Amino acid sequence: MKLTAALEQEQESNQKRLHDLAMMQSRADAQESEVRTFIKEIRRYSAIEELDEAVLNRLISRILIGEVKKVDGQKVQEVRIVYNFVGEIPEIAA
Repeated sequence: MKLTAALEQEQESNQKRLHDLAMMQSRADAQESEVRTFIKEIRRYSAIEELDEAVLNRLISRILIGEVKKVDGQKVQEVRIVYNFVGEIPEIAA
């Protein structure tokens, strides 16, 4: 009887894990689709000469401007850009 209970518990655990993995795969697939769409849009605008309202609205969801702070005697503020399709893109260190 204990073996049956242990097997049932293991089966439930495996089913939950399978469900969790399926959900993760679904989110990854959706994210991949959004990234592909974003890349397609970026390519469309790769040779623009003027940044206008239409381009901004197509590519950018919102721009977040932080408070002005003084750092080493200079005013600085954080600017975060949230893009359509992919959200924020992490800063790349040069």
